[in-house]
Amino acid sequence: MTDSEVKKKKMGTGAKVAIGCGSGCLGLVLLVALLIGGGAFYVKKIISKYETELKGYGFETVTTGQVLDITEPITQPVLLKGQVVRITADCSCDIAVLAQACEVYGKVDGKLYFRGQVLTVQPGGEILGGVDAQAQVLQNNGKIEGGITGKYQLIEAGAEESEKEVDSVE
Repeated sequence: MTDSEVKKKKMGTGAKVAIGCGSGCLGLVLLVALLIGGGAFYVKKIISKYETELKGYGFETVTTGQVLDITEPITQPVLLKGQVVRITADCSCDIAVLAQACEVYGKVDGKLYFRGQVLTVQPGGEILGGVDAQAQVLQNNGKIEGGITGKYQLIEAGAEESEKEVDSVE
């Protein structure tokens, strides 16, 4: 074998670098895909747990949608499940919400069970039976009677924010 034949069979530095970078990128893409899949599985498991818990409280009727605008009065217990839930109508019973964000503009005569990130009681909104929340933030700009149980960070209208964790006693 001549020197020129040996040089032709050797891999160049650029090719070695390209193979190394390609392998590293492929490994990184697989790791990200695994993390996203695992995260989605975890979130779905948590949502399923909350939905089962709320159905155990008697919320068998489920209304689902991406954005739910509740404009008709609610007269029977219902689980509202969506990305964003806005309750502008009055509610004469207990109600459950499983959503990223919920805004209460109307009057809820019963208890509100909320599982999600942000629950906002808007000015003029009333919850008379209390709130059971598992939320990042509970923002109260309206009226909540009957107490608040669960785990949340409370922000009262015109007040300092405070973090609460209360075990529900029922």
